Amino acid sequence: MSYQVIARKWRPRNFEEVTGQEHITRTLSNAIEHDRLHHAYLFSGARGVGKTTSARIFAKALNCRRTDGPTATPCSSETGDICDSCLEISESRSIDVLEIDAASHTGIDDIRDTILENINVNPARDRFKIFIIDEVHQLSRFAFNALLKTLEEPPPNVVFIMATTEHHKVPETITSRCQEFIFRTIPQQKIFERLRLIADAEKIDIADEALREIARSGEGSMRDAQSNFDQVISFSGAKIGREDVVSALGIAGSDNLSAVISAVADNDAAAILRVVDDLVSGGHDLRNFCRDLMGFVRDLSVLKVSGSEEFIDGSAFPADQMKQMADRFEASDLFRIFHSLADTEVRLKDALQSRYVLELGLVRLAEMNRVAPVEQIIARLAELESSLGSVEPRAAIAAPSRPEPASPEKKTLKTEPASVSAPPPPEEPPFYPEEPPFEPSPDIEDLPAEPAPARTEFAVPDDLPSKIPPRKPEELEHFEVPALDSAFDETLLRSGESAVFFRVKPELKTQLLPAAAAAAQAVAAGSYRNYERDRERVIPDFARPPEEPDEDLTMPEPPPENATTEELLDYAKRRPDVRKVMRLFRAELVDIRRTGD
Repeated sequence: MSYQVIARKWRPRNFEEVTGQEHITRTLSNAIEHDRLHHAYLFSGARGVGKTTSARIFAKALNCRRTDGPTATPCSSETGDICDSCLEISESRSIDVLEIDAASHTGIDDIRDTILENINVNPARDRFKIFIIDEVHQLSRFAFNALLKTLEEPPPNVVFIMATTEHHKVPETITSRCQEFIFRTIPQQKIFERLRLIADAEKIDIADEALREIARSGEGSMRDAQSNFDQVISFSGAKIGREDVVSALGIAGSDNLSAVISAVADNDAAAILRVVDDLVSGGHDLRNFCRDLMGFVRDLSVLKVSGSEEFIDGSAFPADQMKQMADRFEASDLFRIFHSLADTEVRLKDALQSRYVLELGLVRLAEMNRVAPVEQIIARLAELESSLGSVEPRAAIAAPSRPEPASPEKKTLKTEPASVSAPPPPEEPPFYPEEPPFEPSPDIEDLPAEPAPARTEFAVPDDLPSKIPPRKPEELEHFEVPALDSAFDETLLRSGESAVFFRVKPELKTQLLPAAAAAAQAVAAGSYRNYERDRERVIPDFARPPEEPDEDLTMPEPPPENATTEELLDYAKRRPDVRKVMRLFRAELVDIRRTGD
């Protein structure tokens, strides 16, 4: 088959033809010219940005036989004068430049057979033996370990060039032994310029807007864009328009993007639904369309904020048209639209009905204009404060402010900010008829009022200090003042209705309240001794704390080794610590066992 695809036919043959990677080609060229060559290189980046191509060009520069040593300008087929080494490397059949696909040679045996057993063999013809390992991240852990020593101290005539699309999967022990070069995604403008060069050389009649659509479809990958260009040529023939690109690649055209943005600005939900229907009918990928719309809104946001096209990576729209669309929105509106599209794109990933998700997500954008900007709300609040400041408090209470009816006029996304430079003149508060005071129903008045709970007032005697005899400091440790105890009992009586245990245990309320009342009456009568006696009679047993009588705390004699169960029980009951536990928990000792029984 004599036909070659554009991606292979127009593969760069020297460093000057590599597009969008000037920082790498310049570094490699200077390293060759100044004889500062490293023994291992690691190229990482997205697919189709020139990693393998740059590796082959670098191999040709090291082994080019047209010069006596490495050169930054290896042979090119443009002049027809190309050495055997450069030709064989370009066609991937050089015996001294081995290209290894790590995706199909992942094990340690593959590395041993292809690299380790051949690394000490001198080059057959060229200066260097070069190993190009593509997709190196797919090697196994054992294969990486086998390469460690070789990468650290290879023979003087061996160079490793490794390429990967997933840099994070390469072990640090490998990356630390290499010079790393990160390939960037190629800007759309440079892809467009390269495609225009190819189209002119191939004598293909294609409009610039069609080429821009192809460049945008590559998403930063030159190889993807060239493959799409090949597909469009096969679909359309010699003359290609933008409609042909949209139909051949199944992508959403720029007119769909502008139609959605215009519909959002005009609050036209019906127009948005028509665009989505056209996309579904044309078989377009709705998630890709959502991503394209996000990129378009991003460009509008950057243009709105910066006012310059410097940060816009190419666009299918002229600059004046983009500026007109950006002027229809505020910057905050564009930010909200972008975040809403990002949420919709995430939902589209796992959606079973992607059409419904996209429709509702875009219709929500058209309804976003109903949310007033924060600046406008702040201005209205300031205006309201200034108007309320001139109203007397009595009038403000009699005539509360009421919201004004909504204006029937249609709102747009771009609203003029309210002016707050001069406060409006104070206005008279609107007149509202005074409401009659509240009058209870006559039926309620006839009901008998509940009697207020009886409350006993207690007074501390004036001669209280004279009734307390003087005490020595050491005697005050266990001294109790009856009046203070009475005051405490009075407080307990008054707070009985709100006590926590009264709310938790209703039965305590019925049994403890009479006891507290009796205690209060006793204190009021001055009979503290009677109060002590009555408390013993009224307070129920379950509410009375366990007593701690004075008792002998000496430990009894331990029982003999062959003591019976009854003797052990008697011994345990005479122990003071056991009695204390029984009294605390109101328990009885019913059984005792030896340890290990």
